[in-house]
Amino acid sequence: MLVMLELVIFLATVILLIMILRKLPLEKEVVKKLSYEARQQAGEEDDEEDDGSEDLLNKADHLAQAGEYSKAEKIYLKLVTEDPQNAGLYNKLALVYLGKKEFKDAAKALTQALTIEPDNDTFYNNLGLLLYQQEHYDEAIESYEKSITINNKVASRFMNLGLAYFMVKKYRKAADVYEKALILEPNNEEYKRLLTEAEEKLK
Repeated sequence: MLVMLELVIFLATVILLIMILRKLPLEKEVVKKLSYEARQQAGEEDDEEDDGSEDLLNKADHLAQAGEYSKAEKIYLKLVTEDPQNAGLYNKLALVYLGKKEFKDAAKALTQALTIEPDNDTFYNNLGLLLYQQEHYDEAIESYEKSITINNKVASRFMNLGLAYFMVKKYRKAADVYEKALILEPNNEEYKRLLTEAEEKLK
């Protein structure tokens, strides 16, 4: 009877040891799995942050287009702090300041954009718009010309240049660039009207 009891205890101990030994590697696998899931979750959170930034940019763009410049400005500023080398964000911020007629801030933003991307034709065009609104027509002409030198395939840039020439009474040059705009967009009624207006001044 005693031998049987000892045998039962022995077998129970062996079974317990087997269970413990089997359990240990399972715990390691669980740790590995949890670690993997944590990494996956972190990755998903990063993706969400990326998506969040993209959503914020879209939201800011829509706000700016709707004329809600102050709200758009706050979002663009937040995005700029997260990505200070993004020239496009400074350009968008400049357009918001332009809409608010905060010309000094617009100039600073465009200067920063051009520092990052000195050959960007869009930024020079927008700098021209800024200078034109301030009635700095000669400087606007210079910016528009730089824009066109980089990219001469955008009709509206020639129109902008023509408007600036017109304001400084350089009607022949205005007419010439309106004609170039019409070569790119021959059916544009506004360009035709502006060309006629400039040509009438030459009579």
